[in-house]
Amino acid sequence: MSTTELSPPLSQGAGYGVVIGLGALFALGMIFTTQVLYRRGTKDDNEEFTVAKRSIGTGLTAAAVISSWTWSTTLLSSCTVAYTYGVAGAFFYAACNSTQIMIFSNLAIQTKRKAPNAHTFLEIMRIRYGTVVHISFMFFSLAANTLVVSSILLGGAAAINSLTGMSVYAALWLLPASVAAYTLRGGLRATILTDYIHTAIILIVILMFWFLVYTTSDLVGSPGKMFDLLVAAQVRNDDAPTLDHSYVTIRSLGALKFAILSILEYTGVVFLDNSYHQKGIAADPASAVPGYILGGLSWYAMPFTLATTMGLVAVALENTPAFPTFAQNRRMTSAEVGAGLVLPYAAQTIMGKGGAGAVLVLMFMSCTSAISAQLIGASTVISYDIYRTYFRPAARDASLLRASHYAVIGIALFMAGFASMLHGAGIDLGFIYNMTGIFTGPALAGLVGTFYSSRQGSVAVFSSLWAGFATSVIVWLTLAHRFYGAVTVATVGELDPCLYGCVAGIGSSTLVTIVISLIKPANYQWESLAAVRIVTDSGEKIDVTYHDPSYDPERLRRAAWLARGVTLVLFLALFIIWPLTLYGDGYIFSKSVC
Repeated sequence: MSTTELSPPLSQGAGYGVVIGLGALFALGMIFTTQVLYRRGTKDDNEEFTVAKRSIGTGLTAAAVISSWTWSTTLLSSCTVAYTYGVAGAFFYAACNSTQIMIFSNLAIQTKRKAPNAHTFLEIMRIRYGTVVHISFMFFSLAANTLVVSSILLGGAAAINSLTGMSVYAALWLLPASVAAYTLRGGLRATILTDYIHTAIILIVILMFWFLVYTTSDLVGSPGKMFDLLVAAQVRNDDAPTLDHSYVTIRSLGALKFAILSILEYTGVVFLDNSYHQKGIAADPASAVPGYILGGLSWYAMPFTLATTMGLVAVALENTPAFPTFAQNRRMTSAEVGAGLVLPYAAQTIMGKGGAGAVLVLMFMSCTSAISAQLIGASTVISYDIYRTYFRPAARDASLLRASHYAVIGIALFMAGFASMLHGAGIDLGFIYNMTGIFTGPALAGLVGTFYSSRQGSVAVFSSLWAGFATSVIVWLTLAHRFYGAVTVATVGELDPCLYGCVAGIGSSTLVTIVISLIKPANYQWESLAAVRIVTDSGEKIDVTYHDPSYDPERLRRAAWLARGVTLVLFLALFIIWPLTLYGDGYIFSKSVC
C-alpha cells in the first residue's frame, strides 16, 4: 500500500504570500492602531507595553483570553481527537481545555487583591520566597512558554507545508518573525486589539465550515446524513477505541485519559504562563473575573464546533474519492494524524482548494495571535524578572521598554531555532501536546499555595517543585519502558506514560508542600506584596490602589468568592455532569438526537 507524499493543493507562493503578506498587513495595522492610541493620549512607555496601564475592560479581556488560548494546536488537535475518538474526543477536548481559563480567574483576582502593582507572577514569587524559588519557577515558566510556542509552530508549519508545499523550516522562522514585527510596535493593548480581529476571522471560518458541512454540502448536507456516515465508518473501520467502536458515544477510556491529561497539564500551562497572568493584571479590577469566565465559555464553542464538524468529516468521508489519501487506497497514517493533518485533509475534502485556503488562513491567524501573547509575556519576564532584578535594579521605564523590545526579538529567534531543532529530531505536535504536563504539573501545588496559603514557605514551595518534577520524570520514563519495552521518542510521547507521569508529579508536589507547610508553617502576612510599587521614568513610585478607586477591598473580596462559585459550577457542569454521566451510562447517540 503506497504512502507516497501527497501533492499540496496550493502553490508555495500561496504559503509565502499568506505568511509574509498577512504578516506585513498586520504589522501595518498595528502601527496604525498604535498611532491612533497615542493620539488619544496613550503613552509610549513600558507600563503600557506590558500591562496596558491595567485598564482593559471585560470584552477585550475575554477576547484576549480567547486569542491567547486559540493556538494552531487547538484547531488541529481538536479535530485529531474527534477523528480518533469520535464525538467523545470533541466533548472532552472542549470541556477539559476551557475549564483552565475559568479556573484561572481565581488567580487573576487574587493578584488584584494581594499584589495590585505587580507586573509578573514571578515578581510575586521573588518577593515572597526569595531568589532561589524565583529562579526555579522562572525556569519552568520559560520552559512552558517554549513548549507552547514549539507546539504552535510545529502544528502550524506542518499544516502549511501539507497545504502549500512551503518549507517547514521556512514557516518555522517566518511565522515568529512576522509576529515579532508587529508585537514590537504595539505592546499589549494594541496586540489585544489586533488579536480581536484574528479571533473574529477564525470564528467566521469555523462557522463557514459548520454551515457548509451540515446544510449545503453534497457529501454530507445534514446532521442525519453525518450520523449515517459515522455508523458506516464504524462498520468499515472497526477499530475506534470507544464502546462498540462507535463514533457517536462518549464512552471511550482513551478519550477520558486524554481529557484528564489535558486538564492537568494545561492547567499547569495556564498557571505558569506569564501571558495569562499579564492579561489578568492588565484587566481593570471589575473585569478580571467576568473577562476570564466569559472568555472560557466563549472558547468552548470554538474547538467543539470545529471538531464535531471537520474531525467527524475526516472519519465519515475518508473512503470517498474527494479525500486526499483515497487515491493511494489508504487511511491517514499515524504520522499524518500526529502532525495534525486531519483538519487540512477534511477541509480539502469538503471545499477543495477553497478549503485548503481557509485552513491556511486559520493557521496564520491562530499561530500569530497566540505567539504574540507568548512574546509579550516572556519578554516581560526577561525585562522585569531578569534585567531589572539581577542586572540593573535602578532601571527606569525607558530602559525597561528597550529591554522588552530586545527580548521580543531574542525570544522570536530562539523559539524559531528550538522548533526547527525539534522538527529535525522528528518530534511532532502530538509528542509536545502529551509531554507538556511533565514540566507544568509539578508547579501547580506551589503556585496555588502562593496565592491562597499563608503557611507555605520557601522551603515547602522549592522542595515541592523539584521533588514533583523528579517524580514526574522518573514515572514518565519508567512507564514508557515498561509499557513499550524501550525509551524512544515514540514511546515517551505516548498518552499513558505522559498521563501517569503528570499525575505523579502533581500528587507528589502537593504532598510535599502540605507536609512541610504543616511541620514548618511560614505564617506569611502579605505586607511585602502589598508594598510593591510602580516606578515611573522620573523615579516616582506609584500605588495603583491609591490612584484607582475601583480597587475596593470589599468589592475584590466579593469578586474572589464569585470566581470560586462560578468556576466550580461550570467545572461540574461542563466536565463532570454533562460528559461523564453520558460516559458512565455508556450512552450511544441515536439518529433522532441528531
